[in-house]
Amino acid sequence: MSYQQSFQHPCSHEFKDSEWLPTENGILKLHPYCSNCGLVKNVSSDTAKGLGYFANVLGRLRSDLERKGYKISKAQIRLIMEELKKREIGDTYSFSFTKQKKLFMDVATKYIKINKNYLESHL
Repeated sequence: MSYQQSFQHPCSHEFKDSEWLPTENGILKLHPYCSNCGLVKNVSSDTAKGLGYFANVLGRLRSDLERKGYKISKAQIRLIMEELKKREIGDTYSFSFTKQKKLFMDVATKYIKINKNYLESHL
């Protein structure tokens, strides 16, 4: 089972109502929200990626660093992915890609000693 398939938000997200809320640039826009859990849907053009995207980024990063002589263990990748799942980074309803990148870089640099700029270049 892939990381993408293993992520399941506990709510089925039924969007019936909308509220006027500010976007990240401060402009008011109608945002639908889940009538079950209250989660507000991301309506920006900065669409979120699934959890599998970040698993692929870690795979590319690992192979790139191994060519340079730096090892990333499977345990480090597993710890990063488990923490990302706990923080629900794969929930594409509420996250923007910008927020996902920040969260991913914070979690990845917690387990791998790497420059954030170098990590961001792989996203």
